[in-house]
Amino acid sequence: MSLMYMGWCMAGWDVCIIDGGWLCARKRKNLDYYSCVLCQTALEETLPHLFFTCPFSLQCWQLLGIAWDFTLSTSEMIIRASQLFGSTIFREISILECSCIWTHRNSIIFYGRSLSLVRWRQSFKDEFALILHRAKPSLKQELETWFCNTF
Repeated sequence: MSLMYMGWCMAGWDVCIIDGGWLCARKRKNLDYYSCVLCQTALEETLPHLFFTCPFSLQCWQLLGIAWDFTLSTSEMIIRASQLFGSTIFREISILECSCIWTHRNSIIFYGRSLSLVRWRQSFKDEFALILHRAKPSLKQELETWFCNTF
C-alpha cells in the first residue's frame, strides 16, 4: 500500500472503513479468520481498530509520542493529536506509522512472522531513513531532530 493511499485512508477512516475480510476478499485472498492479528481481542479487523484502537498500535503510537483522544470525532481527534504533537511533521510521521503497522500486519498474515514491537520499530526506522533521504530541505532538519529525540 503506497504512503499516499495510506494517508488518504487515515484522513477519511470514518468514511472508508474497510474491514480486513473485505480487503482480502477483494484481493482474492481467503483467510481462515478476519480478526485482528495484532491483538488478542478477537475483534474483527477494521481500519480504525488496526491503526488506532488495537493495543499493539497504541503502543506504537505511544513510542512516537502521539496520543489519540477517542472521545472526539475523527477529524477533531486528528487535529487534537497534531496539536499535542506540536510539530509540522505530524502528517509525515502519522502516515509512516500507519504504513508500518499495515506492513507488520501483512508480514504476520502472509509470511507467518510473529508479532514484534522490536521488528515494527526497526521497520519504522528503516522507512524513516528513506523519508529523510527524499525529504524537502525545509522539513529535513525537523525530521532529523524529531528522530534523534525519539529514538
